Amino acid sequence: MAKELPEDLVTEILLCLPVASVLRCKCVCKSWYALITHQKFVAKHILHNKKNSNTLLLVKMRDEITKNDVVSTLSYETLQVLHSQPLPPPFIVLGSCNGLVCLHDDYALRVVLWNPATKETKVVPKSNLPRFVPDGHQLGIDGIGFGFDAKTNDYKIINLLTLYDPYSRGKMAQSEVYSLSADSWRKVDTPPFSISPVYSYVRGMNIYTNGMASLEAYGDYRGNLLSFDMSNEVFLETPMPNDVRLNLFSDWTEIFVLNESIALVFPDWDKGMSEICYDIWLLLEVGVKDSWTKLFSIGPFTDFKQPQPLGFWKNDAVLFEILDGQMVLYDPSTKEMTNLPIHGETYSLQVVTYMETLVSFNGRK
Repeated sequence: MAKELPEDLVTEILLCLPVASVLRCKCVCKSWYALITHQKFVAKHILHNKKNSNTLLLVKMRDEITKNDVVSTLSYETLQVLHSQPLPPPFIVLGSCNGLVCLHDDYALRVVLWNPATKETKVVPKSNLPRFVPDGHQLGIDGIGFGFDAKTNDYKIINLLTLYDPYSRGKMAQSEVYSLSADSWRKVDTPPFSISPVYSYVRGMNIYTNGMASLEAYGDYRGNLLSFDMSNEVFLETPMPNDVRLNLFSDWTEIFVLNESIALVFPDWDKGMSEICYDIWLLLEVGVKDSWTKLFSIGPFTDFKQPQPLGFWKNDAVLFEILDGQMVLYDPSTKEMTNLPIHGETYSLQVVTYMETLVSFNGRK
């Protein structure tokens, strides 16, 4: 029967199926296997999912009892848990792009790419830079970003490192890019300013939109948004709004994607540090400071809950983690918080938007 169906019709039928069903269809016959594994079909499948908004949420947390890291997949529409699976420690989730999830280990500089839908993993080769660290110097990670180069149909990782001499207190920035198609690292120009990550540990350039990976950074005595263009392999700097002052203690400042633009969530504590509000800013054009627009403010919240933002849901609802590790949804219109079926160790939650795809690491070279 498979041979009697026109290929165009088979393609349209397969595009409408979930990834798990499409993978099973590879066993029907050789022609279907060739069709499903072809890069053109994989690209069509991605476009079909984007067009039909087949978005999911991935939530990483640490179980309070077992202390094991777990990744749960949530329905974007209902925010109910579809399934959960263990995540090998000590990896953190850096971001997701076209169904691939980038994981990073702070301690050993290891990076792993993972497709949760197909169960494929790819251990990224070790960076070249640590091999050339001079004696007595220390290597620090300022940021890592993951994204897609639409010009070359390639997935890339940008790595920002600093060589630090503890005796002279001198430091030197280094940057390199990993290409999945080449399966290798190469040096690129460093950012336009000396940076320190806002956080005391690397969370990564945790957002990717419109071909750029971005993080907030504190450099040259001012707050900046640092973005890396995956196609042109250049850094772009966007100063923060005048009303926002990042510093090395701005642990509660976050950036997320909202309606395909970069959104800044900035904390505003009262003088007694007992209540906190969040100002929401939207960046309309990367590299243009005047394109920051303040959308709205939410709160105040008391210090009892101390909600930490995790991301946006739909238009303006905000996902938070409160002090006891409970994940909640905050509706700015009603100012109500709703508990979600995710509860982990305090401040262990991470949320990334995700979409199931057929992207494979095999045969990309």
